[in-house]
Amino acid sequence: EQLAKLSAGLTSSEVEVTAGYQSVNIELNSKILFPVGQARLLKEGQLFLGEIAEIMANNDYFASIEGHTDNTPIATPKFPSNWELSSSRATSVARYLIFQGIAANRLRAIGYADTKPKVDNNSPENRARNRRVSITFHYDNDAPLSS
Repeated sequence: EQLAKLSAGLTSSEVEVTAGYQSVNIELNSKILFPVGQARLLKEGQLFLGEIAEIMANNDYFASIEGHTDNTPIATPKFPSNWELSSSRATSVARYLIFQGIAANRLRAIGYADTKPKVDNNSPENRARNRRVSITFHYDNDAPLSS
């Protein structure tokens, strides 16, 4: 219902919503959320995350936010490796949701760098698919975040 509305207007290469056992995963291509090689949220990403915050505000979900990169090395003063970039992106999403009123104890941010690619990093298109943020809503009261 709300999740279907969330992906309206976006292509399947930009957002993918999948349901699991007592969870729903929303996978966002990083181009929606961030400039290349950065963890500062774009306006488009803020609008999308505002809708995510609205869904969370109306439900008791806990959320895991995972940052993923491709295997192209990054070495900037702010991001010495893809580990820092992926975790900073996940943290930026979490902080924005907190700013929107979601309790911090309902969130966790995880950086995976390039360790969990969706596809082989053998083309620019595939590397773009691997640069993503996943937000998993956990429905059950025994979700890993509740303690």
